[in-house]
Amino acid sequence: MKADKISESGIITTDGALRIPMDRLNACFAEHKGERVVVRFYFGVPGSTAAQQSYYYQYVVPTIQQALRETGVRTNEKAVDKFLMSRYPGDKCEPDINFGEDVTEARYLNRDQMADFLEWVKQFAAEPPLSVYVDDPRTI
Repeated sequence: MKADKISESGIITTDGALRIPMDRLNACFAEHKGERVVVRFYFGVPGSTAAQQSYYYQYVVPTIQQALRETGVRTNEKAVDKFLMSRYPGDKCEPDINFGEDVTEARYLNRDQMADFLEWVKQFAAEPPLSVYVDDPRTI
């Protein structure tokens, strides 16, 4: 199935060059020869909460959404977020919202919870039925 969008994560080197894995991008480009493309870049300071959130919502969620689509499940990005959060076995309790209740959206996780959640998502995504590669979150 031809994907109509793709998300990838990269880094800007100290000399200002973009380093991004090109294998998936080139495969997608080959499927869309002669078509127009629109590119959007999100930037975040490495290790910051903003970088985690951008990485998750702009890269991980669309990647999982596309993997689900390839298994026949069509869903929106908000539903993908809730899907992942509902399966995450780690700590997702946010005491500042409703004490003792699990949050249903990753945006409410603190930085340490988000780091653990992203590690779990990487493993979860690699297993069937998704079987999709998600870039190592320790690089963000």
